[in-house]
Amino acid sequence: MRIFLAVVRSLGRAGLEVHAIPFESDAPALTSKYVKVVHRLPLFATAPEAWTAGLLGLLHKGAYDMVIPCDDRAILALDLNRDCFAGHRIAIPNPKMMDLLFDKERTHALCETLGIPVVKELRLDESAASRDLAASIGLPLVVKPRRSYWPDRLETWGKVHIIEDERQLDETLAAIDDKQRYLAQSYFEGAGVGVSVLAHEGEILQVFQHRRLRERRGGVSTCRVSEPVNPELLKACEKICGHTSLSGVCMFEFRYNLESHAWVMIEVNARFWGSVPLPVSLGVDFPLFLYALVVNGKVRARAGYSAGIRSRNLALDGLELLARLQRMRARELAGWAGDVVGFLSQPLRWLTGSERSDSFVGDDLKPAFAEIAGLLRHARRKLRANPEKGLAAAGGCAPEMTFTRDA
Repeated sequence: MRIFLAVVRSLGRAGLEVHAIPFESDAPALTSKYVKVVHRLPLFATAPEAWTAGLLGLLHKGAYDMVIPCDDRAILALDLNRDCFAGHRIAIPNPKMMDLLFDKERTHALCETLGIPVVKELRLDESAASRDLAASIGLPLVVKPRRSYWPDRLETWGKVHIIEDERQLDETLAAIDDKQRYLAQSYFEGAGVGVSVLAHEGEILQVFQHRRLRERRGGVSTCRVSEPVNPELLKACEKICGHTSLSGVCMFEFRYNLESHAWVMIEVNARFWGSVPLPVSLGVDFPLFLYALVVNGKVRARAGYSAGIRSRNLALDGLELLARLQRMRARELAGWAGDVVGFLSQPLRWLTGSERSDSFVGDDLKPAFAEIAGLLRHARRKLRANPEKGLAAAGGCAPEMTFTRDA
């Protein structure tokens, strides 16, 4: 939802005609006024040959400037058929990056080689025992998939688990059917910090930093704030960009301890990322800068931006606050109440310019209302099925890629 809308709005406002291929026919983002045409293709996961042939047919007929996948599943599908799309501008990482940056285990090894701080990590196996993992890595720990999606499991998204005790670890391990696809990592106490870049042949052209203020447990941020770029974190990004000859966009995810200033790199997203609406709203227009670079060969001067500006996804942040209430201890109630006041006062900060909304923008309101309506329907169904977990499970859908051409 957030990635696709940010890309579509950026390019549409620049006068480009944007077409979409959705995963879900009723995705809220498709109501954006900047989506000119929606094309329906079978899903790659169920009909890969028909999907590939359909996309090639569109590209041959449409005179498109560029194809931008907005999801790992679309990136993997395009990478698997890279030779078929030779001659078309497809915004996917080079093969070396696909190999190193889409497998978190290999990314971890690359960071160690380059001298970038990382957490302790072990790959799970079928004999993995909770007691042994807890003794080796410590508690709390994180269990996460090596890849968000696998080429043979494009219909299944790998979930991240934050484990507090051995009982919870036992339950998590028992629920994983192929442990070789998962990692156990030590938990690093700190805030989530993202450094986002646009690079060309390993050189960083644009850079933006944000810090997560609130996030869904083990998942995406729902509220974040812009920050000045930390030189140490930028240097780590430069090392990876240079090593992989990165051309395109990428978001490097760190954990940063605000008291000790210690940090580790957690993972890399070699694609557009969920918080991209914030830099776009502040003038670091990654989608448009990428288009200018790839299509027109233009390198824009590095854009400056204001620090201290917040953005949030109104619907997901509201649901996260409700989910927190379900698992909250009494001593945490005052802090939660303050967050609720901040949530309810968003419109005032929109007017003062100190906060942005991922979905609600004045020139394109339909997707935001469609998203909220869809999330409320989804939450209602979940609550009826499971009152304890319904609110925490609500989520949204988005198209998998966009096409652009001069309007």
